[in-house]
Amino acid sequence: MKKLLFAGLAVISMQAWGTDFDYRTIAQRHSASALADDTVADAVMQGECLVGLKELNFKKKDNFDPVAEWTSFRSSSLLEQYPPCQVLIMMEVAQRQIRAGQTE
Repeated sequence: MKKLLFAGLAVISMQAWGTDFDYRTIAQRHSASALADDTVADAVMQGECLVGLKELNFKKKDNFDPVAEWTSFRSSSLLEQYPPCQVLIMMEVAQRQIRAGQTE
């Protein structure tokens, strides 16, 4: 019985602990150091651009896509130099231009 109770408490505490480290919860605990709303909005946009890069480079395809492979490889190094949204724009343009050149 004690083992069952301990296991139940462990599961409940693990679930509670798992949500303690999202940004909103941390910002509430440290409100004096929380990021300004416009900074948070920019970070959200950059995160969405990272998802856009993933979608651009890793869409499920039946065949090997050399264009997506090329932009995927370059995205990593560009992310070291530029914010994710700038890289997403660069890679969208690059893929469009490369694909347009393939049809000629």
